[in-house]
Amino acid sequence: MTSTTKLPPVTLSAAVHPTDPITTTISTIPLPTSLLPNEVLIKVYAVASNPKDWLHIAATGVSLNSGDDLAGVIVATGSNVSRFRPGDRVAAFHPMGKPYGAYAQYAIAPEHTAFHVPETMSFEEASTIPLVSLTAALTLFRRQGFAAPWDPNAEIKNQRPFLVYAASTSLGTYAIKLAKLAGVTPIVAIGGASSDYLKGLLDLPRDVFLDYRAGVQTIKEQVRQVAEEQKLTLENGLDAFNNDESWVHVSQMLHRGTLSVFSGAKRYDEEAISKDVKILYTFVGTGHEGSYRHGMPKQPSAEDARGDVDFARKFFVWLEDVLRQGKYSGHPYEIIPGGLDGVSEGLNRLRGGQSKGKKLVYQVEHGVDE
Repeated sequence: MTSTTKLPPVTLSAAVHPTDPITTTISTIPLPTSLLPNEVLIKVYAVASNPKDWLHIAATGVSLNSGDDLAGVIVATGSNVSRFRPGDRVAAFHPMGKPYGAYAQYAIAPEHTAFHVPETMSFEEASTIPLVSLTAALTLFRRQGFAAPWDPNAEIKNQRPFLVYAASTSLGTYAIKLAKLAGVTPIVAIGGASSDYLKGLLDLPRDVFLDYRAGVQTIKEQVRQVAEEQKLTLENGLDAFNNDESWVHVSQMLHRGTLSVFSGAKRYDEEAISKDVKILYTFVGTGHEGSYRHGMPKQPSAEDARGDVDFARKFFVWLEDVLRQGKYSGHPYEIIPGGLDGVSEGLNRLRGGQSKGKKLVYQVEHGVDE
């Protein structure tokens, strides 16, 4: 591997344990002495948590450094890496479940799911972007069939409405940001208490904001009225909440077409779902693996999933450009004090639903000699 600085022999890494409450153990592990040809080694300065960081641990019962969203500086590159060199400021999506995760002083990521961070953006903000932005992009431009924003005819092709439930979440807001950049119109956004940031992304009154606190039956009626008044056929939607009931209710807000979800379970075969709506699962790991996990329901075809790796590569190259132009930004965030020691606090807050509207971020400390 190529490096221009002397690297320490070990790195601090936090393992997340499937306990109640969630706990972590910080230990030293050897720093890798070699990289795969397409990998980069990153000195981590900021990490952002995602709900899957504790959900996957709880489901598998296996302790793991489950962090996957990070930002920092490239310190070494694999033999085939051409886009990056040591010293570059980057953010990256680490492959889920793989060694050298983001809750550490040093992490590994593939070149194709990393991107340059402009000097005007902090590492903390940058760390909120990778995983959820790719989830939103796969949903819109691979599963839902909207034209990608780098398509020169995207604005013409995407003149159709898109409904986003739980639009104030990071997935909801990133989906809306990407939809707007791709010319998707109008957006029907259903959000709640933390929606001030969201409303700033919308082109009201062409786009529509509805407050889910009015109650699900009221929201269904309001969606019906919006569709009638604007003469819309709502065929594309995203449920960015995915609890035991929301996917059913959101399916009933669509006329027909496709509802995207991001949490797979057998409940998607529930009879209550609207008969004219197809449920389709987005698994962001296809951006690394090009395949779905065995047994997951409502998957695209194997051939379709294989194309996600190349899509992810194009997406993050495009993302660099819009970040540099100031057309895209991170999600609102809160810094949890304590660096890696704060990860357990952050994950327990996520588990308890105590981080609405914000990503939880940790600043990773390094010794004075590094």
